[in-house]
Amino acid sequence: MCKLNIHETVKGRAQILFDIHFMRFIQKLSESENTLDIFKDAFSELADQFRFGEVRVRYTKKETINNPDGVDDNISFFLDKGDIDENNVIKKEFHTAEDGIEYISLVALKDAGLWTEEEKNALDIIIDIFFFHISKTRLIKAIEQSAYKDYLTELPNSNGYFEFAKNLYERNELAKYNAFYFDLKGFGLVNVKFGKEEADIIICRYVSVLKQFIADDECLGRIAGDNFVALIRKERSEEFLKLIENVETFAYVDKKMTTVDISAVAGVLEIDEKIEDYRQLISQCSIAYDVAKYVTKRPYMYLTKEMNQKALKQKQVRSKFKQAIMNEEFVIYYQPKVETDTYSLAGAEALVRWVSDDKLISPGEFIPLIEEDGLICELDFYMLKHVCHDINMWKVQGIEPVRVSVNFSRRHLLNPDFPQKIIDTISEHGVNPKYIEIEITETADEEESDMLNIFMKEMKDHGIATAIDDFGTGVSSFNILRNSQVDVLKIDKSLIDDAVMTESDIIVISNIIKMARELDVDVITEGVERWEQVEFLHDIDCHLIQGFLFDRPMPEKEYTERLRKRTYDITKVNDVESK
Repeated sequence: MCKLNIHETVKGRAQILFDIHFMRFIQKLSESENTLDIFKDAFSELADQFRFGEVRVRYTKKETINNPDGVDDNISFFLDKGDIDENNVIKKEFHTAEDGIEYISLVALKDAGLWTEEEKNALDIIIDIFFFHISKTRLIKAIEQSAYKDYLTELPNSNGYFEFAKNLYERNELAKYNAFYFDLKGFGLVNVKFGKEEADIIICRYVSVLKQFIADDECLGRIAGDNFVALIRKERSEEFLKLIENVETFAYVDKKMTTVDISAVAGVLEIDEKIEDYRQLISQCSIAYDVAKYVTKRPYMYLTKEMNQKALKQKQVRSKFKQAIMNEEFVIYYQPKVETDTYSLAGAEALVRWVSDDKLISPGEFIPLIEEDGLICELDFYMLKHVCHDINMWKVQGIEPVRVSVNFSRRHLLNPDFPQKIIDTISEHGVNPKYIEIEITETADEEESDMLNIFMKEMKDHGIATAIDDFGTGVSSFNILRNSQVDVLKIDKSLIDDAVMTESDIIVISNIIKMARELDVDVITEGVERWEQVEFLHDIDCHLIQGFLFDRPMPEKEYTERLRKRTYDITKVNDVESK
């Protein structure tokens, strides 16, 4: 007959009790609520067996952008088992996924005696499980918060913003607020100047200034990048607009602090009782924002009925645009540039036309709409690719091409990859860069002007010519000349349009051309429609012109014939003008 050893029986009973309490410990931790009371109940299941009376948790994290003072949180819970012995503690240290450190300690009861190695191993496992649980809890909480919070600034993201608006809407209080959508003017240049890491810190400093203004019952959110939204009480809206017109913050360059002034462009919606969908707040504000940024050039605009009607038309164009790109409904018309010493073809400008259902749509009907919408960027590269294709076609036919200028929106300047994308496109098509000229309209914005200069230098470094369209209409005209990165200036039509030019007109245009020549910059005048304009420009040493007097924009086949002929019959040009 087999007899059980009394020590083995006791040990088996202790193991059974431990297993029972251990499972209860895990079960308690698995409850949906994660509170100190739950943790206390869980550890109470094991406290008697392992003779400890307090659990301590300390979480530390180094300083970050959003927590410049770092994190140092402590929690502890007594288990009501008696006095504790501060000199008898088992402690473990864990490094967390978010670069923090977690310290978990179990403090023994007085007169508990030392833990055996077996007990220490068991406690070690218990602490591991508890760390895993609170790490999982922290991760779930972070995931839940990330659905409603911006990772960088910890402001509400679009979901958090809409949740705030929804609560106001359900309480019938939304009409007490104005909605804002705004971005930071020229912030792309800040990225270029200070680098991405410092630019992120500047964003956080900017946000900290705005947070000081935002009341508890208002909302400031970050959608992405330098795009922000806000819900501000109506009576405080003008004050908020004044604030975001210019916020002073700072950056560090070579460990030296330098001031950074940040201005915003905003679209504002005056919310009324008629609003039916709070989720339209951002899109409605964006309409006014686009008008402020790209049309009126003002710091802010309030949404109007007319803006909404235009936005509807824009939506219709947008819905057709993608398909039109795929179907290659956009075609190139070329307008020649003429050299007036020999009256020969000296270049051309690529202009877009939209052929839809056999109907030719004028650029004036769709360019302003897709410019505001940002779709212009896709169209610009579509044009560049097709120009490269035509240049290769002319080469195959034995026709020597002339340089073709392709228009690009200033919107591209905000994209740091813009220069490289142009370089890659030209290279992929095997086109010599000497045949391409990138044309951008002169900007009246000083920060955009800086980005333009950076862009032009990069193009020059890769042998790609650049031209400034509408020269003489913006405040940055002479800055462009002074920096001398541009290859070609296009004198705006408005400067030569008057039937009788004043002495002041003549002095201004003459000196622009003189300065450009001395800086080795070519000059072309656009919009030439009368022979006396040709003679005037020739007299002041401007020998490149473009305009209806010689040629209107023409389809590729017609332009190819012009490219073959090269020279102009002046008698026929005079006949055209007389008609």
